[in-house]
Amino acid sequence: MFRKLFFCLWFICCFENSNAIEAIVAHSVFYANDPAKINHLISCIETYWEINPHTIHFTTNEDKSIQARIKTDIILFNESGIVKEDHYILKTPPKFNVDELMSLNVIDLRRYYLGQGSYKIKFMLTDMGDTTKHFTYNDTFSIANPTDSCYYSDLQFLDTVVDDPSNSVFQKNGKQHIPVCTNFLDEPRRSLKYYGELYGLNHIDKSNFPLYQTISIIKGDYVVQNRLEKTDTITNHQAINPVNGEFDIRRLVSGNYILKIRLENWRHQPLASQQMFFQRLNKHPILDEDKIAAKALQDTGMESVKVLDLNKTFVAKYTLDEVKAILRMLMPFVDNSNRQTIMGFLKTPDDVYMRYYIYNYFANINKKDPARAWKEFSEKIIDVNRKYAVTGTPGYETDRGLIYLRYGAPTDVITVENESGTLPYEIWQYAELTQLNRKEITDALFLFYKPNQMISDYKLLHSTVLGEAQNISWRSYIYTNSDAASSSNSRAEQYLGNK
Repeated sequence: MFRKLFFCLWFICCFENSNAIEAIVAHSVFYANDPAKINHLISCIETYWEINPHTIHFTTNEDKSIQARIKTDIILFNESGIVKEDHYILKTPPKFNVDELMSLNVIDLRRYYLGQGSYKIKFMLTDMGDTTKHFTYNDTFSIANPTDSCYYSDLQFLDTVVDDPSNSVFQKNGKQHIPVCTNFLDEPRRSLKYYGELYGLNHIDKSNFPLYQTISIIKGDYVVQNRLEKTDTITNHQAINPVNGEFDIRRLVSGNYILKIRLENWRHQPLASQQMFFQRLNKHPILDEDKIAAKALQDTGMESVKVLDLNKTFVAKYTLDEVKAILRMLMPFVDNSNRQTIMGFLKTPDDVYMRYYIYNYFANINKKDPARAWKEFSEKIIDVNRKYAVTGTPGYETDRGLIYLRYGAPTDVITVENESGTLPYEIWQYAELTQLNRKEITDALFLFYKPNQMISDYKLLHSTVLGEAQNISWRSYIYTNSDAASSSNSRAEQYLGNK
């Protein structure tokens, strides 16, 4: 059952170190019934991983069977220290010839029950047949407390689903669910299988029923792809409801996508949603409509999946924390769909695909030299950090830094720090700029202010630009008394008035 996807990923990542075990690790947060408290859920982190069998050492047992033994160490900790740790030997199923070894699928899963909070995980594998071979993975994640409303678990992609109620780490609801440990779906994969859970319907008022649950594969401005959408009616009031299904993705062209689940009441008012980013590599999609083919040809470079050696690109030299920072730097420049994708990466980091996303972003700007596009962008970041960084916050994460990155330097800056009856504020005026919807406007204004003395930076309060913060009650924030609010001498009144 070992998948060609695995070999593709090893090729992509080009792990040259012969002493490394190659593995892919993922994790998802679920909730379960609390055995100690009726109608109460407890949170659970599922960690699952797959090992490339070509990178581990097999030994022959006395019965002539061939087997590998992998020392597995999993440590979960928070700011107070270690909260869970697990140490055991993972033994591969015994095989009796090389042909059987070639089909070996080395995958495992562990569940740990944790409370609300932020955690770090350290995951280590050591080959007991050759202790110089090892693998280490570090990541962070957060768990929210169960609420008295409806909400979804994280989503999982599945490789195989088998009707089998036998007890195993992969058993859920009477079936064996073998997860996919990556969100990269390569060409041989003909379908996307998924699993999640919906919680808290027992807390929903009966007047909301029936409920409608819609599952879609979307991209861009939340456009459903190839009619890959289905809606189910929910009439039960269970505390835990499995969400599982399958989409045929043979027609899905290469690109970046989102699997999205949303729940609405009968009035079509939203109640809950969840989504998961994935990349599809499909060089030979089944295209039965000219319209689909034309759309595929028009896909931008940013949306195309590039199979390349990331170790030879500009993203290779950055640590995981630096990769996260680069993604945050891109936030001012992407549409809502991509913003959700980045937020998903920051919530559940995936080192390889985060690097792919960054590379493809700059390849879309400069196809021949993405590294140059990144260099020019990073120079802007350096400039913004120099101008607007405050204690503990880089310039690109400040409100002024974000606007500067998005629209460039303002034509004029009016800083007002000692105007009677007002908090310190600053007005940026652009003679002209291009909005997020690509419409050009003139005389664009941004009003920033300092809410109090404890905050050393200016916060965006109001703008005349579509898509930015627009607050018609801005006066109530910056004026500290009514005399100032009624004064026509205020610079804010002179520039903004009722705009």
